[in-house]
Amino acid sequence: MPDMKRLLSFIFTMIVGAGWAFAQSTAAADSSAIPPPETQIGQIKDIISVGKIIYSVLVLGGTYLFNRIVVFLLGALAERQSSYRLLIKRLVPFLNVFVWSFAIFIVIAGIISPPMETVVAVGASIGIAVGFASQDILKNIFGGFIIIMDRPFQVGDKIEVNSYYGEVMEIGLRSTRIVTPDDSVVSIPNADIVSNSVSNTNSGALDCQVVIEVFLPAKTDIDQVKDIAFKAAISSRYVYLKKPIVVMTANQVHEQNYVMVCKVKAYVLDIRYEFLLKSDITELIMNELNARNLIPAYHAQATG
Repeated sequence: MPDMKRLLSFIFTMIVGAGWAFAQSTAAADSSAIPPPETQIGQIKDIISVGKIIYSVLVLGGTYLFNRIVVFLLGALAERQSSYRLLIKRLVPFLNVFVWSFAIFIVIAGIISPPMETVVAVGASIGIAVGFASQDILKNIFGGFIIIMDRPFQVGDKIEVNSYYGEVMEIGLRSTRIVTPDDSVVSIPNADIVSNSVSNTNSGALDCQVVIEVFLPAKTDIDQVKDIAFKAAISSRYVYLKKPIVVMTANQVHEQNYVMVCKVKAYVLDIRYEFLLKSDITELIMNELNARNLIPAYHAQATG
């Protein structure tokens, strides 16, 4: 979706313009009924009083604390129930949207309770001001809603976007946070995610396919290498044996020399063990090849 940013800006502009036009037409039609400035100030005081502000702050503060506690409890429960970890964590984005939407509705409709004409007029004015001042933020918020509703990925998935690869830790309204293999937390704006291609490794499953490549001299015994690679894969403690293990070979030219590439395709028990599975199978293969003296001496010297 290369034109998503322009589309979101156009939609927002149309909504704000319609609201502004409606407010202006309403004001023009009722211009004879506009009260004097003193009366308007009194109406504003009735709508926004100190008590209503205090109640609104208490509701929003309580909502924030409640949301943080529930998210923390769900995260702790997800870590203890590994089989349902992804399912539990995927409830968090929807919970955030529902809780905050409900809290804002309570504040506006239940506490402040302004007239509909005031809501339209103030909303149009604020919308225009905010629209010009924070277009990027609004694009990210719209992008967050699109990600939550369209679900190209979910919390717990392994994705690659903008050259960053890692596990989705959180889907927020402004950005999505992923944890890279070196435990770095990267925040990617939602508008960038919506506008770019996203690669999803496991697509909601707890397991995912892992490809391990081992480069060997072209004269290495292929049959023995494939047998060793297969046994190494099924022997790993991180492999998911309910899905197939495939061993393939390919011929490549590296620095004007032919080399054999042994590819092992296996599934990992949990996506968090992806790199542990790669390391484990590689170590098992190389140890067995060295034990059987299947790697020529000159190759060991060249790489060692």
